[in-house]
Amino acid sequence: ALDAFGVEFIEVTTPMVSKQTQADIRLLTGLGLKAKFLTHVRCHMEDVQRAVDTGVDGLDLLFGTSSFLREFSHGKNISQIIDAAGEVIGWIKDNHPQIQIRFSAEDTFRSEENDLMAVYKAVSDMGVHRVGLADTVGVATPRQVYTLVREVRKVIHAECGIEFHGHND
Repeated sequence: ALDAFGVEFIEVTTPMVSKQTQADIRLLTGLGLKAKFLTHVRCHMEDVQRAVDTGVDGLDLLFGTSSFLREFSHGKNISQIIDAAGEVIGWIKDNHPQIQIRFSAEDTFRSEENDLMAVYKAVSDMGVHRVGLADTVGVATPRQVYTLVREVRKVIHAECGIEFHGHND
């Protein structure tokens, strides 16, 4: 029904959840729909390779950029995040150039603006199609979203889109 309605992109969960989830995504991508299927994965090679194997058309690469996630989730600093993103994005572009790539700074609105601008500029320079601003804990006000979109637009390439993911927690 979504495809018949004309939905361009359908986002599905990560295939890292389970073997059943992987099978379900393969089933969906094999239906021959006009809609493109996107999945969310950590910006890790294993996650990306598993996702690509399901036949999805696009990936949303997630990487925590707030000081909270950097300390408690993965322990990487901003330059290490950029280096890791470069390895993964480069592999996708070299091996699966047809895949749409979105890079989302997880916990965007609790991240330092200078850190975000460095990451978004770097991934835009790497050729991602879109960047994602994620307010997964519901802390951003509409004015904060507007202001951040305006600032991100200044550091990414004109052809790079911006998407917003928000919660009303």
